[in-house]
Amino acid sequence: MRHKWLLVTVLVLGASLLLAAAFFATFERKEITEPVAASGAARYNRFLALEKTLQQMDVPVASLATLEPGKLRLGSGDTLVLGVDPFQINAAEARRLAAWVEGGGHLVMSSGAVHAPLFEELGLLAPGRGRHACRLVSTDDAGDGKDGALLCGDRFKLGEVVAEDIDVSIGDEQDGYLFARVWVGDGMVSMLVNLDMLSRNGLKHAAARQFTRRLLAPGLEQGTVHLVYALDDTSFLTWLLHHGWPALLSLGLLLAAWMAMRSARLGPLMPAPALHRRALLEHVQAAGEFLYRRDSGRSLHGLACQAVLARLYRRDPACSMLSGDALHDRLAQRSGMDAARIARAFLPPVNAQAFRTSIITLARLGSRS
Repeated sequence: MRHKWLLVTVLVLGASLLLAAAFFATFERKEITEPVAASGAARYNRFLALEKTLQQMDVPVASLATLEPGKLRLGSGDTLVLGVDPFQINAAEARRLAAWVEGGGHLVMSSGAVHAPLFEELGLLAPGRGRHACRLVSTDDAGDGKDGALLCGDRFKLGEVVAEDIDVSIGDEQDGYLFARVWVGDGMVSMLVNLDMLSRNGLKHAAARQFTRRLLAPGLEQGTVHLVYALDDTSFLTWLLHHGWPALLSLGLLLAAWMAMRSARLGPLMPAPALHRRALLEHVQAAGEFLYRRDSGRSLHGLACQAVLARLYRRDPACSMLSGDALHDRLAQRSGMDAARIARAFLPPVNAQAFRTSIITLARLGSRS
């Protein structure tokens, strides 16, 4: 017996060692990176990665959400990256930015509506848009490297006068441009179809980082880089009424439906009975109450019993020969009711509750027998 347990123990240990060896022989440690949702400033500041990159390069940089002169102090040689739709800029701000560019500033923005106040002040865009196109921006000059980033969008067109002052561009005058740097007075405007390569995860590509450095190069060593990622001059209520009116309308209709469902009725569900019928019902009810008070309902109970028996004798004459339990059993067979309940209904009532119960039973017998 002892040898048997020893053998079992050795087999179990051997199997455990084999399983452990197989596990460690096939186990492979891997590091997996799971992307998570942005939090903190990265949720609302699309230029946070660009700001951190410029800070590491010891370039003066500031992120803002306004164009107010007291907070955004633009100087000659500064660079302004405008990350909002140019159509959001009013005429006064457009005149201020145009004067700053002509005085030696560098404005970086995306193309937008031709009739936006900022474009009208700068006189850059020509009517019409080009076709949608993409260009691979790579780390080499040939533009066909593997490590590249795509610049895609609807091409924009420049005016004939402005086209003569182009410094650098991606595209041509006939088909339109994906990117163009234009001299305006003593300053310049760098315009792209979009600013995706400068925003959020766009800088993870080496080609996008190199392109961004070349894009901001004219002002990196001259002044401060201002990054405007949003405009906070629009109140929340104004934004909600402008963009959220479908949701507000739906909620209003749901609230009105709920109030209509939960509110009290403003009138009877059924029309009131006619006056002559109401008077007849009141007369019958008054007569019944008088008879009940007279002898505690015994006379009314007797009349109800006689009416049920008279109806039964007309339909089944043979029942006139029955009485007592036999009559009650016959009524139970014809009406499908309990014989004991029928028997109690024919007994004189002792109180008001017994009177109501008997009258209800007799009424049902009258309709079923």
